[in-house]
Amino acid sequence: MNDVIIACEADNTLEIEAALLFYRARGNGDIYATQHDVRVVDDRPALLPGVPLALESLAEFADLAAKRTSYRGFVHERVVYVAPNVLAWWVPACTRRVWFQHSGELGNASGDCQHPPLVFIAAPSKWSVFALRENTRPDAHTALYRAPYFNVWESGEICVGNVATPDTIDSESIKPYEDAFFRSRFTHTNTDKLIKGRGGALRLWKNLLDGAPFPINQLIDAKCTLADVVKKISTKD
Repeated sequence: MNDVIIACEADNTLEIEAALLFYRARGNGDIYATQHDVRVVDDRPALLPGVPLALESLAEFADLAAKRTSYRGFVHERVVYVAPNVLAWWVPACTRRVWFQHSGELGNASGDCQHPPLVFIAAPSKWSVFALRENTRPDAHTALYRAPYFNVWESGEICVGNVATPDTIDSESIKPYEDAFFRSRFTHTNTDKLIKGRGGALRLWKNLLDGAPFPINQLIDAKCTLADVVKKISTKD
């Protein structure tokens, strides 16, 4: 059994007060819950007879848990989806500096380049990025395209490497996530087909570093929508 560490803002003595028991129906998976007071006799806790857990009590329990597991506060204007431990936001097309540490032709190149509109999705175990064809706020049904960046897999997942990412996932972590991505050293391609056209991603970034506009029409369809990706990530995490 692993140790459980309880973090408190001050020194506190925790005393057991009550317990919740959850029952699941074998047939349809319905949940039934009971709440039990606890009596401590000779330093040994014992469950007293339980009562059905009322919706009001369950809501209070969920609210207390949400304060520790989900974001509360003003929502960033570029957020398009938020849930406990999952956040998706979009970045309008922009000009931003990038750095390369490439063993091939790009070498240690850097410069200001045009970027397509993007969508980032962050979760505890990974973060992903996709490109957009239209420079407008996406919705659930917006089609996504492969983000043609080095260090990004075909699935959109970003290879973190030694990049430091935020400890929390909320509106306050949007800028740190973006900085961690754009200020990293792009070292290698993680898939053969990141962009349409001769020369692939290598030729793309050489052209962009030379000041060429970003070729939106060369983006590759990821064959999924924003809702598809959010659902997949949410299910895993």
